[in-house]
Amino acid sequence: QVGYSGIVSPTGANTQFSHEFAANIVLIGPSGIVTANGENRQLTAGEAQLHAGAHPVPVPHYVAQNFVYGPSGYITPTGQNVQYTHEQAANIVLTGPSGIVSRDGQNIQFP
Repeated sequence: QVGYSGIVSPTGANTQFSHEFAANIVLIGPSGIVTANGENRQLTAGEAQLHAGAHPVPVPHYVAQNFVYGPSGYITPTGQNVQYTHEQAANIVLTGPSGIVSRDGQNIQFP
């Protein structure tokens, strides 16, 4: 843990700051200590992890099967490859995750 009076290292050893250094601290951040006179203190990786409070936890999330699309065609979630003709490609205004917007109004909705 990092505080205004010192650091407790990952091994449990205490590093006590001098009165002058402690009075000179402007900010304690996630990777170090900024002082008014420029004598900054960079935290080691272990000290920074302790200062963070808790290790980051992976957040489970559902990844939906989406269409993969580009300027020349798209691939469906089942693996079907759809290639545009030159006329179709020239007619496309915008391709997004839900479908294709075309100049002539014949939009394509992805399922």
